[in-house]
Amino acid sequence: MTVVQYSSGNRLLDALPVSDLASLERDLTIVTLKAHQSTHSAGRVMSHVDFPIDAVLSVVATLKNGETVEVGTVGSESFVESDAALESSVASRTAFCQVQGSVGRMSLASFEQRMTTSVMFARFMRHNVRAVLFSSQQFTVCNLKHSVLQRCARWLAMTADRVGRPQFTLTLEFLAIMLGVPSAKVAEAADALQLMGAIEYLKGAVTIVDRGSLERVACECYEASKAAFSESLLLSA
Repeated sequence: MTVVQYSSGNRLLDALPVSDLASLERDLTIVTLKAHQSTHSAGRVMSHVDFPIDAVLSVVATLKNGETVEVGTVGSESFVESDAALESSVASRTAFCQVQGSVGRMSLASFEQRMTTSVMFARFMRHNVRAVLFSSQQFTVCNLKHSVLQRCARWLAMTADRVGRPQFTLTLEFLAIMLGVPSAKVAEAADALQLMGAIEYLKGAVTIVDRGSLERVACECYEASKAAFSESLLLSA
């Protein structure tokens, strides 16, 4: 009789050894999130950790005047809040759903227990946090040195990777907030990508039409971040 290996749908969790996967299902609750739904609040005690399946979450920094800027985007390659892997029970940033979809939700108590009792689980989580840190540093350079067009292409390519499909719901106004640039600049970039046949944008939905063209426009940060997460799984094995 063939035993079917459990799959959570989250790439980080599914890279775990069979011994960890065998008991994983009991600790995960599948939760469907709507766009803009909050999952964690800065300064508050965490009750859970979310492992995106086909949802995309944004981690944002909020300034004193109320403005928010995205400092991280999390999909099926990672989890929120990464503070949990660093022995902290308090969220340092606010997180919310960016593209609606599902996450595997694990209680903080279960997460902490696994970090203590499973050497491999702890290694996977910590190596993943290292990839998150690398990406955050890379995107700091990206925001300073690369054009809005390049950054938009990078962001759209990464989002398509995370949701696992070429079409997803997104408004240009929301993308402008996430990139920290004026809406008019994002609209110009979207128009340029549409004219070259890389994407189609209609009524708040983006469709990746020509993935190759989109990746050629995207800055080097797309491949750099993608490689960092892939390598983190290899290092953990």
